[in-house]
Amino acid sequence: MRYILILGLSFFAAASMASAPELFSGAEWIRDPVFTGVPVLNLFHREFESKPEISGPTHVHTLFRKEITLNSTPISATLFITGDDYYKFYINGKYVVQGPSPSYHFAYPYYRLDVTNSLHAGTNCLAAHVYYQGLINRVWNSADNRSGFLLALELSYEDGATECVITNTDWRCFQLKAFPMTDTIGYKTQFLENMDMREMPRGWHETGFDDSAWLTPVSGRQDHRFELQATAPLQVTRYNPVKTDDLGGGRYVYDFGQEIVGHTRVRVRGPEGHVVTVRHAEELDESGAPRFDMRANCRYEEKVTLSREEDLIEFYDYRAFRYLELVDTPDMPEVWVDVRHHPFDREKSTFSSENKLLEDTWIICRNGVQMGAQDIFVDCPSREKGQYLGDAVITARAHLWLTADPSLTRKAILDFVRSRVIHPGLMAVAPGNLMQEIADYSLQFPVVVLEYYRLTGDRATAEFAANTVYKELFDYFAGFENEKGLLAGIDKENAKWVLVDWPENLRDGYDYDYSLKKGNTVLNAFYYGGLRAAAELQGLLGSDGSVYNEKADRLAHSFAEYIADRDTGLYRDAPGSKHCSLHANAVPLAFGLTEGADKARMLEHIRSKGLSCGVYIASYVIEGCFKAGAADLGFALLTSTDTHSWHEMLRHGATTCMEAWGPDQKWNTSWLHPWASCPIYLIAQYVLGLQPAGPGWTGIRIAPAPVANLPAMELKVPLPAGSVSVRHTPGEGYVYIVPGNIPVEEDASETLKIRIVREP
Repeated sequence: MRYILILGLSFFAAASMASAPELFSGAEWIRDPVFTGVPVLNLFHREFESKPEISGPTHVHTLFRKEITLNSTPISATLFITGDDYYKFYINGKYVVQGPSPSYHFAYPYYRLDVTNSLHAGTNCLAAHVYYQGLINRVWNSADNRSGFLLALELSYEDGATECVITNTDWRCFQLKAFPMTDTIGYKTQFLENMDMREMPRGWHETGFDDSAWLTPVSGRQDHRFELQATAPLQVTRYNPVKTDDLGGGRYVYDFGQEIVGHTRVRVRGPEGHVVTVRHAEELDESGAPRFDMRANCRYEEKVTLSREEDLIEFYDYRAFRYLELVDTPDMPEVWVDVRHHPFDREKSTFSSENKLLEDTWIICRNGVQMGAQDIFVDCPSREKGQYLGDAVITARAHLWLTADPSLTRKAILDFVRSRVIHPGLMAVAPGNLMQEIADYSLQFPVVVLEYYRLTGDRATAEFAANTVYKELFDYFAGFENEKGLLAGIDKENAKWVLVDWPENLRDGYDYDYSLKKGNTVLNAFYYGGLRAAAELQGLLGSDGSVYNEKADRLAHSFAEYIADRDTGLYRDAPGSKHCSLHANAVPLAFGLTEGADKARMLEHIRSKGLSCGVYIASYVIEGCFKAGAADLGFALLTSTDTHSWHEMLRHGATTCMEAWGPDQKWNTSWLHPWASCPIYLIAQYVLGLQPAGPGWTGIRIAPAPVANLPAMELKVPLPAGSVSVRHTPGEGYVYIVPGNIPVEEDASETLKIRIVREP
């Protein structure tokens, strides 16, 4: 059954899906001989089912290389390349690309790249450092024993001749011993990279290196099915420290000015066998030293043994940090970081305001989205490195407003579509061989698809996602409806985990255990929101969404009859519960659900509670205020200085948005967690009133919220074609600068002064 589902997914990418021989000109996977006779494992299962047995190699670093001689310089050179789990590829000693993005084996990505300028007449060296981790986690679909490297290089010459270089047994391979087996960090996220530079072959990726003692790789087919990677290669930029403290005795502390994500580089010379300690940290401890034993369950302390020669220490895996500490360096080192993320142009989106808090909030949210957008939208690039659906709803939306680049969100949507191979109710993490399911997240899938279509106009992806997922998704959840029409009885033991909010101490005292049996209000609000989003998307696509609207109408009636408290005008946490949490009222309000309740009292409840929630649910709290016409309340929450606010993050020195409001509010807080980035789109869409009037910004709707005493501010955001800017000046009103060829409609209070300027 699973393989039938896999094949059913392929029609959307039929033009690019292919087996290795078809696509790679006969190239074969080449693998480290340690994988000889090791069988491929199927690790897919429901979270609450027993786990498959795993066996096979772990933490395998392998170098592959081949020298080729070209009679003349090619006029074109096209590279087709992939690897499993990960590779870094070089031509003539120079970095070319790394990848691929985490993906399922049945939709495995490859790059098609122009590398003409990297080759020349004479001898050239093609080389790859390939890594197989072998752990079950949220990072890759590893531990399945699929591994290796695959390449085809198609060359054309001025005289019309062509040739193709492929991976086969003519290549040489070497299992790298410079990274000995050691402990893991995070949630078995990565191995610590203790390094022995004496075991690192010098010049291995350059011509002239003697590889005669290297081995012949294992060669042959694996069961991957390929498609062209939907996202561009990672942007890699050298970052130098902004501050260096020489503490004496070979100890240095480097500050990179903000939280970054990347590969640390240290160039240093010392006696053979001398050990240097390398520590990474997101913050400083009470003594002012880098806190390398991080809150986020990562102990970033590694040992590097020097070789006597000048060593270039290159950490293979990426880390999230701001501070770097070196201990016992025998000489003053050169230090930098190859910062990596999905291509991101900071000039495309800009924001300034005389309200410094609001401006600084926008900056840390932008930084968080930039650094958290890796090959996928990671929940955090330290502890987990996984793509969670609930996180991606927020991060993808902010990313689209900041970049207008649809590719990473499109990949996220397709990854979760593909997770239905495991279960039609979708997984909470995709891809990745850690099986985790969260009911609230699955029900938000239609929300992210709707926002994606509104902001990009990508009809093919939206239609595919809806047609492939929605019926089975909603049919699955309908099986948990009780006699009142509410979802009930869903728990981690028999179906999926119900989150409500995270961490637990930021649930505003939610009547959690009781609600699972009786009908959790937040979960049912997401059910309602998912149904309405599915119906709206069908309407935008010209299809009939009445089945979803009718179901949502019945659910709203159940809210009115069984969840609403007539005395308070509020929604309770569940039918029969005596507790009315912030969450039970704010999440329904965000989806326009108020049947049986009193909207004014719900808003007053939010006013009294503030953001007594986690940063994830804060998006729904504030958006609900704006949608319900309480613009002043929504803006007040955005600019709050309470302990539950973005001000609290900034007060603690955050340079990217965090996992919780403050470092002590969650036991394993990450200082970089893009699920706190909702101010990006709340400012753009509600405060300054920019909205697409048609999918893909075929029209612009201008509807700024009537916020009293709104400070001066200016925003520029990109569109699929062009950009739009808005400036607000107290007493003078709003000026919108829009592309001249896009229709504009106004929907604003008559008391607001609005002027529209069209660019030629």
